[in-house]
Amino acid sequence: MLNSLYELGKLWIEKENLETIDVLLDAEKLKRRTKKVILVELDEVSENNFIFNKVSPKDYNPKDNAKYLYKSGSSRGTDITPSCLITELDKTFNNKFFKWFEQNNDDDFLKGILNCLENSKDIIFKDIETLFNGFGSSDNKNVILTLVINKGDQQNFLGDYSIFKESLKNKSFEKYYFIKSGKKNIKGEGLCFLCDEEKEVFGLVSNSIGFAFSTPDKRGNVPDFNINNQWKQLPICGDCALYLEAGKKFVEKYMSFSKFGLNYYIIPNFIFGSTESFDKLFRIIKRFEDTKDSDEVVIKEDKLNKIVEDFEDILEFKFLFYQSSNSAFNILAYVESILPSWMGNIYRSQQKIIDFKIFSEDYMKSVISKDAEGNFINICNKNEKYYPVSQQNWYLGFLRGFFSAYSFKNYLEVVSSILSSKKIDFDFLLSRVMDDIRKNWRNQNDYLIKINTFKSLALILLFSDLDLFKESKFMIKNNGELTEELINDILDTPDKKATFLLGALTRRVTYVQYKELGSSPFVNKLWGLSLDQKKIKKLYPMVLNKLREYDKAVPDLEENISLNLLNSEKNWKLTRDETSYYFVLGYTLSFNITKDEENDEDGNN
Repeated sequence: MLNSLYELGKLWIEKENLETIDVLLDAEKLKRRTKKVILVELDEVSENNFIFNKVSPKDYNPKDNAKYLYKSGSSRGTDITPSCLITELDKTFNNKFFKWFEQNNDDDFLKGILNCLENSKDIIFKDIETLFNGFGSSDNKNVILTLVINKGDQQNFLGDYSIFKESLKNKSFEKYYFIKSGKKNIKGEGLCFLCDEEKEVFGLVSNSIGFAFSTPDKRGNVPDFNINNQWKQLPICGDCALYLEAGKKFVEKYMSFSKFGLNYYIIPNFIFGSTESFDKLFRIIKRFEDTKDSDEVVIKEDKLNKIVEDFEDILEFKFLFYQSSNSAFNILAYVESILPSWMGNIYRSQQKIIDFKIFSEDYMKSVISKDAEGNFINICNKNEKYYPVSQQNWYLGFLRGFFSAYSFKNYLEVVSSILSSKKIDFDFLLSRVMDDIRKNWRNQNDYLIKINTFKSLALILLFSDLDLFKESKFMIKNNGELTEELINDILDTPDKKATFLLGALTRRVTYVQYKELGSSPFVNKLWGLSLDQKKIKKLYPMVLNKLREYDKAVPDLEENISLNLLNSEKNWKLTRDETSYYFVLGYTLSFNITKDEENDEDGNN
């Protein structure tokens, strides 16, 4: 991973001709959050002598980032430069802005600024407070506070002074080797891990950019139990550290994604032709940079699709899933060597599955609601506030729903397996599906039963098409080619057919009861959808008797179920979850089997 980021950062710096300051700044953090700038304006009346002029507002523009020199520091201390994002105004002003000059005044120029700020501190704060409170409710949560110095007609920002730029560089590099708690310098002379050159190397570079491979404050993790030797574990020189910083910032800016509770970077790794391949990648990325759309997720998905299409043979991806809060950056999972061709397979298979007739608008009108508009994706997104899905990522969204009540770790493990083309456990997935459907059943939420049944069907068909199941229990005929005659393909054994068709017949009972009584008490006889062979055999005569009670028998279907029950008597292979799933699948798709609802009151099939 470090080698990929190093190579990426080096290529980006050369391509954009970036300066050291450009790499070190937290430009993307400002770009995401900032709307307004508050300028504390001082007038320089003579050398190193200043007076307070005023506090003024300015609209934030990303092109001005080099002026502000913003780089975050410790959450409990000052930032790297006086520029700081306002959280709580009082604390930000005193503990970030003003305190920076209190801690950095070993120069006559900085002492002059501190003296001016001390003399006018109360007035400055009051003016900032008035201006800050006058911003709109959304703007005053996204404000950066900084300093400018007026010299004649010229307005100078922090970025116009070498003293601030040098301070930024020195303090930024300090985190590569310095541990404040013990005042230890973790550096030495040796071979750099990345460039293989003999020079001064640092031991905390990977930790400082968020990719910690050890904890140097624990003696057992360092050579000879001596913390000063930590640099020997992963020695990286200053130049290469800068390339790593650039690589991470490139990924944060252009290849950072967030979907369905997942935050992740996609790190490109060039198999050959690095410079030419990077140029091609960069052209695609820049094409999308200025795209304006209300749905940023759609833009990023289109960008990724374009990259996947154009890089099947010269690029591989590394997926890094992470969790970030304040200054903490935790790597949750790391998946290597994902070829664009495999991601293309996932995209194309999703499109193929969702284009089947069973997920079409006509089918949705028949099963979900007469008022349904669009295919199953549209139906899912209609009432979805947080996790809308697209044609290219619906499998992630559907999976997230089935794992919402379980640990995030399980969800991430399944996603990682899919991306790396590793087999997943059919029984494990089905257990999550049935837990959700049983909960819907207990809550008598017929709509969610239908939705979750279709979601699970789409997922199982997708993973079958991609050959991702460890043991293929969800059989697809026709040499693995999925057809629109899905039900005939899926029901390849007598136990599956009997269970599925009994589910359809049971739905007919509940429908007839509802028309006659205004309720369906028969649902209470289905063991909460926890079914096995014994319960299926017990349920069958109960369903027949109830249909005859209402004079709604379906002889052909009943005979079909009887034959399949007989043929599966000594060869029943379905688990409890499988039996329950095939039953609820038939129960959900019953209109197409019994024609019971409004299509055919005679009950022909």
